[in-house]
Amino acid sequence: MKTTPVRRTARVAVQLVVAAGGVVFAAVLAYAALSALKPGGEVLAVPLHWWPSSFEWHNFARPFTEAAFGRYYLNSVVVGVSVTLLNIVTCTLAGYSFSKFSYPGRNAAFVVVLATLMVPLEVIYVPLYALVFDLGWVNSFAGLIIPAGTSAFGIFLMRQSIDSVPDELLEAARLDGAGVVRTLVTIIGPLVRGPIAALALFIFLMNWDSHLWPLLVASDDEHRTLPVGLAAMQANNLGASSVPMMMAAAVLALLPTIALFLLTRLGGPLVAGIAGAAALVVTAAVAAVAERPSLGLSAPAELSRRPAMATRLAGTSRRARRGRMKPV
Repeated sequence: MKTTPVRRTARVAVQLVVAAGGVVFAAVLAYAALSALKPGGEVLAVPLHWWPSSFEWHNFARPFTEAAFGRYYLNSVVVGVSVTLLNIVTCTLAGYSFSKFSYPGRNAAFVVVLATLMVPLEVIYVPLYALVFDLGWVNSFAGLIIPAGTSAFGIFLMRQSIDSVPDELLEAARLDGAGVVRTLVTIIGPLVRGPIAALALFIFLMNWDSHLWPLLVASDDEHRTLPVGLAAMQANNLGASSVPMMMAAAVLALLPTIALFLLTRLGGPLVAGIAGAAALVVTAAVAAVAERPSLGLSAPAELSRRPAMATRLAGTSRRARRGRMKPV
């Protein structure tokens, strides 16, 4: 379709707006990084100076020596990774159940799960805190991890993703003796690695930036996470001389999110490679169970794109078991 001048102008305008927003955000990050390297008296100086007169690299070591910043960082890593892994397991299992199993009340239960998306988290914090307090999980990692161990959004995402897996693949796996768990791990899991990676990214970032719930259940340095720890450090600052230290702590806290952002920017070829490898694993696994060393396929990804191939493979395995044909 030919591009009209109006469309071309609108596209250029959108690109300019996006570029301007990117420059603003990049300027904020650059100013924070440069302020972390300034001497104490230059950060709040008027007029504003972007470039420091001298680079004070020791400002990045001060959060570790003047506060329990290292402990805050470790707590955030432990909580973020634990909550992410727990969500991957629970959301994948729930999505598998809602997608591939039929039982009374399945659709009603899924509607209830989706309805919880409309309930703000702040509404349930009071009863949730009372429950955590009764269980003795205040000032413990259990109180930080277990309440965030699943997600309605994650269940919805995994259910929709597993819906795209052809039922013929699961039928072929069942005919070859694979149980429910083995089918999930060896067939469905590799095919939905992309959605699992996206879920892990969302959950980790959400918990890395979480402030209110860790503030409620963790009041000591042994269990504070980075957002709560940074707020405590700011409340106990020593004046203008501590601003570079706070900037350095903020920049250090941003490093995991920046790393994840760069990873997602490179995720196109990575996800494509994972999808191809997953198709190869599925093809090899089903072929090994069916005692067929070679399927004669030129492209393993065809197995996921052509459900009829899995049907033919299931029929081949069934006839081989009945002795009507010898495995090739």
